[in-house]
Amino acid sequence: MSAGLEASIARGKLAPVYVLASAEPLLMERALTSIRDAAVPDKLRAFNHDVIEGRGASARRIENAAVTLPMMGERRLVEVRSAGDIAAGELSALVSYLEAPSESSVVVFVFDKIDKRVKFFTAAKKLGYLHELAAPKKLEAWVEEEARRRGVSVAAPARARLVDAVGSDLSRLALSLDQLALYAGGRPVKPEDVEDLVADTRERTVFELIDAVGAGDAAAALTAVAALFEQRQSPIGVVVMLGRHLRQLSLCHQALAERLPKGEAAKRVGVPPFVVDKLLTQARRVSKAAVARGIVHVSQADRALKGQSAAQKTLGRELGERVVVERLIGALVASTR
Repeated sequence: MSAGLEASIARGKLAPVYVLASAEPLLMERALTSIRDAAVPDKLRAFNHDVIEGRGASARRIENAAVTLPMMGERRLVEVRSAGDIAAGELSALVSYLEAPSESSVVVFVFDKIDKRVKFFTAAKKLGYLHELAAPKKLEAWVEEEARRRGVSVAAPARARLVDAVGSDLSRLALSLDQLALYAGGRPVKPEDVEDLVADTRERTVFELIDAVGAGDAAAALTAVAALFEQRQSPIGVVVMLGRHLRQLSLCHQALAERLPKGEAAKRVGVPPFVVDKLLTQARRVSKAAVARGIVHVSQADRALKGQSAAQKTLGRELGERVVVERLIGALVASTR
């Protein structure tokens, strides 16, 4: 949630309309929770809180809910979830409501993405109702602020290790911080804590995937891919992790050829010393030629995924992305034989 939006809600200055847009579930849920708490007390929500799903919703239905007077309270709250599913014509018809909203209601439209060329969003932006909740560009700074909110001290190397292990999923980062706070028991969180408690999930699966590829075990590799998808890793994210891992193995090959000490090898690869051991072990098992071929296959898969049409249906797109990743695994396995 943006600082300005958070501050205005905290001061009790609620707008009659909020058009929230974010691909980050954590940011969206925090914004919604803040607005709910400020707009309608929990004990009155049974009377003054309407939830409308966007699919099939008409402008008239949303407006009727918004102009209904609150019962035993100051305001009504109307949440329009999955507002991106509202038909284009109905969304256009809501512009007149944005221009003259009910003073006794707070209407929240929830979008995962927007098109600023559409009149509804143009009007919302002009009126100050549009709030795009973007993921932070500096994840380590975000982790530091989240830790501060929890009263937890997380050392800079531990923050870097956490971001490296979890990635950019804010929900998982927040959950990991909660787990680390309990694990540390009041003391500062160290990189070793992240390694023991958090790094295992994604990186273990990536290591399993690379090991299976290196061993030419397609079945085990596909099982690891399925596990990554179950962890809600994006297909592009899986490919990026594979590419990053292969590049690290390439650097490990150089370190082994130069017979660098473990500390120097860790610096060369750009990982902590307690991580480089695993990488060096894998590099000894996977040949330089296999790594080079793998990087080419990863690059091709990355281009294929990014080139998929955004107009495809969600299920079809997801199935197509899964096929691209599974074909990549087949190519990687074949390249090691």
